[in-house]
Amino acid sequence: MKETDIYEGVRKYFEERGFTVRAEVKDMDVCAVREGLLVGIELKRNFSSDLLIQGAMRQKVCDLVYIAVPKPKRIRKDRAFNSMLYLLRRLELGLLYVDVEAGEATEVLEPTFYELDKARRTMLKKRAALLKEFGRRTISANTGGSSKKKLLTAYREESLKAVAYLRKNGTAAPKDLKALGIKTGLLRDNFYGWFIRVDRGVYALDEKKAHDYKEYEEHIERFRTEFSDI
Repeated sequence: MKETDIYEGVRKYFEERGFTVRAEVKDMDVCAVREGLLVGIELKRNFSSDLLIQGAMRQKVCDLVYIAVPKPKRIRKDRAFNSMLYLLRRLELGLLYVDVEAGEATEVLEPTFYELDKARRTMLKKRAALLKEFGRRTISANTGGSSKKKLLTAYREESLKAVAYLRKNGTAAPKDLKALGIKTGLLRDNFYGWFIRVDRGVYALDEKKAHDYKEYEEHIERFRTEFSDI
């Protein structure tokens, strides 16, 4: 398939909506004009960063810009698809899927103004959660870009602090950990299964689970040193 195969569906789509269509105008793949409204359309066989760059460059001279690609045999509206649409919305680019055999184009996304401030207002809870998680961490033990690897979250860090405290003191009650800035329910909830209750409101380490946090020994010892005066 060539990019020229995509053209017929795009031409038909805009002409049916009252546009005059011309191809290869200056360095534009397709131009469509109606009552002074200038629409630029970039044709490509596949999505790529170059295509998005070209579309963004066309916005300098066009009122609206679409990118047109062949219609996939199967459209999966999954996370990847939704992320692609978000990126296009963020760039204020429209999207056309072209059925090359039928010579028809379908508008998947209209190019519209993206209100970033409005989008941010809808994510205030997520922003607050992000800042809360950031603020609760006291060490930097993760590597950016990691995948399929255990992350040292604020909760895991607090659990390791509890391990360090119990190693030093043997047992602890929730109130003992409160002074360390650790949630009082951590021992009771026992999310990782590291602790056992030895008396009412009193907990100790479950030594059978020590292998679960062996990789964090360096941090545990660091925390235990910090607790030397507690």
